[in-house]
Amino acid sequence: MGKFATAHPGARAGFFSNALSAVEAMYDAGLTDGLPVVPPTEDLVSEMLSGGQWRAEDNLLIETTRDTEVTAYQAAVCAVMAGARPEYFPVIGATLQAMSDRSFFLHAPTTSTGGATIMIVVSGPIASELGIHGKENLFGPGFRANATIGRTIRLVQMQCLNALPGALDKSTQGWPGKFSLCFTEHNEISPWEPIHQAMGYDANQSTVTIFAAESGHNICNHGASNPEPLLATFADAMAALGSFSPGRSVVVFAPEHAAKLAKLSRREVQDFLFEHAVRDLATLKRTDKIENDPNGKDDWQGEWAAAGDTTIYPGDDEIMVHRGWSADDIMVLVGGGLAGGHSMFFPSWSRGRSSPFVTQEVHS
Repeated sequence: MGKFATAHPGARAGFFSNALSAVEAMYDAGLTDGLPVVPPTEDLVSEMLSGGQWRAEDNLLIETTRDTEVTAYQAAVCAVMAGARPEYFPVIGATLQAMSDRSFFLHAPTTSTGGATIMIVVSGPIASELGIHGKENLFGPGFRANATIGRTIRLVQMQCLNALPGALDKSTQGWPGKFSLCFTEHNEISPWEPIHQAMGYDANQSTVTIFAAESGHNICNHGASNPEPLLATFADAMAALGSFSPGRSVVVFAPEHAAKLAKLSRREVQDFLFEHAVRDLATLKRTDKIENDPNGKDDWQGEWAAAGDTTIYPGDDEIMVHRGWSADDIMVLVGGGLAGGHSMFFPSWSRGRSSPFVTQEVHS
């Protein structure tokens, strides 16, 4: 084997007689996510860098809370380790740039007990060019681009930001999506325009949109044939007490469900879900779902602020509290295989507002 790339945090230089000994050395050095990684030789890292537009020393990620920077070189090392191809590097770099947005506040979902992952939605022509999958099993195994792009981001968090279990990663339980959660839309079957066009980008542009997501919730409805009862199922799942918050949401409709919503616009779907994904104020108080917020954070406004007072007053059972602050807090996509009435709802990671959606253009 060749010599390890030495500029990566914690990497060790060394020569190995066979592939297995190199892989074991990466385990010994604490440089994996629990799965085997590709030893990052200098040649492989240089080839990875050639796939993007950045110099090795360029900063792709700036984590402002701890004033930590991640260079293109370090990201390329992690991409090699993850098994990514050089042509994926523009998407990886754009994702890291999106994570640098101050409003995303990366430190919080990286260290939270809630076990957040960085969801990566790739939209535009580059998704099909790279083979990023949005059909059958789009959240599962079997697709190199999906798996390795998301895995690169996790390795960057672990190896460059010290987001290791027992160190900065304080996830109480975690979930498999923390290995990787990268996908695209099933545009051929979607009744709505691709999400990057909905956000104002041209059809020939490509983007990544990131979201700090909690584990996905399967929403099953095989019987509804009309939009209202179908969407009522989704709204009910989104209002489950266990994940109810004023935060954002991502809803990925399976094609079978999307076909039944084809007469509605994306905005009409968002409006319905926001209007109906509610709990009454009395229930929130009765279950101590909302804590008093002595610091007066912006998370708790309107009905959410009232929920902090646990005294149940007459009429509280008629005051409805919404998931999120507006319909814009619900991102609506289409993805998955043609067969099956199974869709997915991803809540935000926090009991508060949490991180916003952040979109970054991909330049290849």
